[in-house]
Amino acid sequence: MNLIFRRRILAVLGLCVILVPFAAIPAQAQTASAPAIPADSESLIALAYRYALPVYEIARLRYRQSFDPSNPQRIPLNTLVHARMLADHTSRFVTTPNNDTLYSSANLDLRFGPVRIDVPNFTARYNSLAFMDEYTNNFAYIGRRTTGPGPGSFLVASPAWHGNPPPGVKIIHAPTPDVTLLVRILIDGPEDLDAVHRLQDEIVLTAPAPDPHEPAPIAPILDDGPNFAAVVNQALGLNPPPAEDALVLAKIAKVGIAPGAGPLSPEMEQLWRKDFPKAQAGLRSATLALQPVNGWSYAAHDIGNFGVDYDLRAAVALGGLLALTREEAIYGTAVTDSAGRALDASHRYRLHVPAHLPIDAFWSISSYEVEPDGRLYFFDNPLRRYAIGDRTSGLKRNADGSIDILVQRDPPASDQTANWLPVAPSGQGRLTLRLYQPRAEILDGRFAFPALEPLEEIR
Repeated sequence: MNLIFRRRILAVLGLCVILVPFAAIPAQAQTASAPAIPADSESLIALAYRYALPVYEIARLRYRQSFDPSNPQRIPLNTLVHARMLADHTSRFVTTPNNDTLYSSANLDLRFGPVRIDVPNFTARYNSLAFMDEYTNNFAYIGRRTTGPGPGSFLVASPAWHGNPPPGVKIIHAPTPDVTLLVRILIDGPEDLDAVHRLQDEIVLTAPAPDPHEPAPIAPILDDGPNFAAVVNQALGLNPPPAEDALVLAKIAKVGIAPGAGPLSPEMEQLWRKDFPKAQAGLRSATLALQPVNGWSYAAHDIGNFGVDYDLRAAVALGGLLALTREEAIYGTAVTDSAGRALDASHRYRLHVPAHLPIDAFWSISSYEVEPDGRLYFFDNPLRRYAIGDRTSGLKRNADGSIDILVQRDPPASDQTANWLPVAPSGQGRLTLRLYQPRAEILDGRFAFPALEPLEEIR
């Protein structure tokens, strides 16, 4: 029997996002001659893939959202779009969706001037507006943890803008002109949809109009190495990489990856076609070196602001694009049981969740099926239940307020169904833990989330 949860670096978090595209500004001309073919081209292409995958994934989703002629619901730049329904087993737009929040999102193009964002009063409801640069680093938050429940007014400006915001408006400086805005608003189930919809509609985004004559970005083609290089080079040209990336950029320039670089030479294009599948397979099979705590493997401390940790950044792009930093949310993946044995879909487990977790927002545990390409999605099950958390209705609690969750493939006895979290029938699955606004004792390791306990003898 296959393991139910494999310790792989490529998916340790979850979110579901609708993206809007980057500004379509032509890449600068490549003035240098085409690079010679290096002897270590296979390893360099693997390095280039890991470095550039986050940039490519954002460009790919933006193209689909705003430029793809086959998409009849294209969204313009600097436009806020709202997800009105919770994710379910039919949600396949982005890997590792959650079932806790409704999302709103926009891709901001700051080249034409700053973008103003006005937010309502969310009262006690969890909310966050996360701002990420082109390299998927979180550089600012608006929301419950950082700026309070609202209301408030903010101006997001490009690195090149040096003006002053209007009175009463706070300035947010972005490190790149292309910015992804991702809004999360907590929802307490289907009956709460109308209230969250009203809050979404009260978020106002005001921006100057982009130039309608700008050419469209390069259309991404999945699993095509030369196209990957072209899309990435255009995006790097539009959003100059941080200075700390100079060393890796000098290396991958040898295989044609550089800001605004021109087309690959025929020889280099042939190498990309040959070695690109190997680079993809290498990332999918990479293992996580972190030691599990009570059977849970947690995201690295630099998640969401990656610095030069390009391997982690690439893994997050593949397994859960646009992750938050640990101060906003902790993500964990279940890998072993309470005895340290690898989890197995043929066995049943109990997860004892204490009544009072050291968090200031909410918690949930989502169950996913792992696709052959490594991406994670919800799967259909008799309960249409994709996660269990502090807001799940109908849970049976113990006398002290704690919850015992049954984690298994087959339905339990009828009197235990209320606390059942199904796992993927294929045996290829993963449990993802989310702890929002964790307190200090979680961040510094004093508190450890309980392990899954096997419910039968395992030989």
